[in-house]
Amino acid sequence: MPSPNSRLVYLCNALDEKTRLERLITSDSPAATQKVLQIALALKSSGVTTTLLSLGRGRQHGTGRWHPTKVTRIQGVAIVYAPYFDFPWLTHLVACLALPLILWRLRVQRPVVLAYNRLPHYLLGMELARWVGLRRFLDLEDGDILDGRGTIRQWITSVTAKRFDSLCNAGSLLAATSLAAQYAGSNTLPCYGVSESRFIHRDWNSRKLKILLGGTLQRTTGAELFIKTIRHLRQSNQTKLNFLEFHVTGNGASENDIKTLANEAGEPSVHFHGNLLRSEYLDVLSSAHIGLVLNLPSSQLASTTFPSKSINMASAGLAILSTHVSDVPAIFQSNGAIYLEDENPHTLAQLLIELIEQRSLLKATAQRGQDNIAETYSQEKVGATLKAFFFTQGI
Repeated sequence: MPSPNSRLVYLCNALDEKTRLERLITSDSPAATQKVLQIALALKSSGVTTTLLSLGRGRQHGTGRWHPTKVTRIQGVAIVYAPYFDFPWLTHLVACLALPLILWRLRVQRPVVLAYNRLPHYLLGMELARWVGLRRFLDLEDGDILDGRGTIRQWITSVTAKRFDSLCNAGSLLAATSLAAQYAGSNTLPCYGVSESRFIHRDWNSRKLKILLGGTLQRTTGAELFIKTIRHLRQSNQTKLNFLEFHVTGNGASENDIKTLANEAGEPSVHFHGNLLRSEYLDVLSSAHIGLVLNLPSSQLASTTFPSKSINMASAGLAILSTHVSDVPAIFQSNGAIYLEDENPHTLAQLLIELIEQRSLLKATAQRGQDNIAETYSQEKVGATLKAFFFTQGI
């Protein structure tokens, strides 16, 4: 039976925009924040009180600024920020020690504790949770990639994973079904995200077909494939190129190359927005027709994570153009998305040219994708499933 005291503390690094700006953080993941928040809201819809216990930190800049503990709310969800010391090395020590101190105050509520990924900063907090007898779960969003790492780093990663699996022995949420192989326990639940379906009027017959690429911009997420595709299109001298317009948001190792691409003359046009405020990102999202999910199936990342942006973009009514990566085909089926059959920029370029004349197909695909996501991953359904998973003993 579900616990009458349905409370959950979610260890994470979620950031509201005001706090991010106050703490001068530029290395956060808006997608991760949004997923954490949506899970909290889904649980709330099922009667679970969730507190986000956030590290509230990013890559340090050495300013020496001290940001104390603070409490605020995001869309009605309580979020407690650990103090952040913007100073080399000590910034990590502060985070590691602050989390268990805050959790100690919350222990009287007897919450379930959920850790977002196996971040070393959470270890002392999870050890405290074990010591006081709280049930502990892992939210495994990113699996471990060991290839290319030195022996010592592989050993540290392995030891950390084993300790987290031991501490989080109640079960684990999985961002992709393939991650079950990276969790030592047997109680797992795939959790891809929560639908935020809303009606957005878009003109599918507009002259420009607007295409969005967002998130972490690096080779494994398809940034180089995107760059090569644009260069191929610009060199092809096809007559329809001015009907395509690309918008890129986010940051990463490939962002400077994409900036260069955006500053160069030629068709199709590329607009680089970088990291945006949530409201600004929603404006870009609302005006787009196609959402690109170009994560490379050949990379290790394909089997260690799930592109949650696909859920976000489909919820907003975009047609998803995706590689056959992770659980995307299983979620969207054959007719809820358009699939790129290989990692060849020529193939992607040709597909994009063909889609200019297939607006009715795009509209129908987008509607099927949105309907499927809305039905399967609604806030109420996800909330009920998560509540049963966290608060039913022996599930």
